[in-house]
Amino acid sequence: MRTRLGILGGSFNPPHFGHLRPALEAMAPLALEAVFFLPSGGHPLKEAEQLAPVVHRVAMTRLAIQGQTGFELCELDAARAEISYTVDTLRVLTERFPLGELVFLLGSDLLAEMHRWKAWQEIIQLAHICPLVRPGHEEAALHTPVMDYLTRFRVEKPAELDRHQLGHFGFCLLPVTALGISSTHIRQRLSRGENIRYLTPDAVIAYIQQHNLYGNHDQI
Repeated sequence: MRTRLGILGGSFNPPHFGHLRPALEAMAPLALEAVFFLPSGGHPLKEAEQLAPVVHRVAMTRLAIQGQTGFELCELDAARAEISYTVDTLRVLTERFPLGELVFLLGSDLLAEMHRWKAWQEIIQLAHICPLVRPGHEEAALHTPVMDYLTRFRVEKPAELDRHQLGHFGFCLLPVTALGISSTHIRQRLSRGENIRYLTPDAVIAYIQQHNLYGNHDQI
């Protein structure tokens, strides 16, 4: 029996419920045995000074996913000294799980920048691509520079993402609950000394306080 693994990368700077809830909602329709959360090491499209040190982002991600069956921390990208590229990560995971079937999960907003990624056309040769789409954003997700390429691999339902039946990896939009939370928003609130409770797990908030990350914590 093939193992199906969801792959969710990101800076997780910090991780929050906008990462966790969509990942949870993806598990059943995609028949995922697990979702791997991969905090980035170096990020090719973000300035280094915007990122908390990787040791903190890994620790916060571990705290954020603790207790949720099927959520696993993968430190593959975080352990790299060099910049992490999605295509390289998927190549390594393909080698590690030769009998597995990878499903690359990403926020649908990232489709707009995916054409800037290293060897982005190769990603569909290594994993199914499943953008997590908030209600009302379906059309915006379709009008991106990469869609002309990915449309040829598109299926309408997550259950149709089956490499054996398709003969190749596929592409499918997966609607998820709309949560207007972002790491940027959380960092901005912290810099203003504003409360961030219910935006991210309490364990993450406690870690941010303990290590004095992201600014003023008077009202955290």
